[in-house]
Amino acid sequence: MRKLTLLSLLILLASATSKAEEGMSLEGVTQETAYFLSSSIPEKTLVPLLKSAQMKQIPVYFNGLIDNSMEKTARYLLNLIKKYQVSGIQIDPLRFDYYGITQVPALVKRCGKTFDIVYGSVALEEGLTQISRHGVCGDE
Repeated sequence: MRKLTLLSLLILLASATSKAEEGMSLEGVTQETAYFLSSSIPEKTLVPLLKSAQMKQIPVYFNGLIDNSMEKTARYLLNLIKKYQVSGIQIDPLRFDYYGITQVPALVKRCGKTFDIVYGSVALEEGLTQISRHGVCGDE
């Protein structure tokens, strides 16, 4: 069963990579809230961030593969999913490029052609509050 699950995750990762290589566009996206994280964040810090995003139904994006290995990445994600019951993690380097994300954690809220970014390990709710109070997309 584990091999089947790992194989399924590898297929999902391959599919995400193919879409990225085809130039999946964000041009049709006008409203978006997204959380940018990384496998480089220590697990004890990462898991609460993932759970918080999951509770708020905010998608989480990682930039790429661990050591350029689909298998390592799939094993890492499978471990997170099984051990902590988290979901919603996607690999999307195009989103990182589009928003100019160079450090994580980063919370993005997009409204039309503009967007706000909050960097750092602040609670997700606090980041959303900061955008609401001080951001261009605060009233969206």
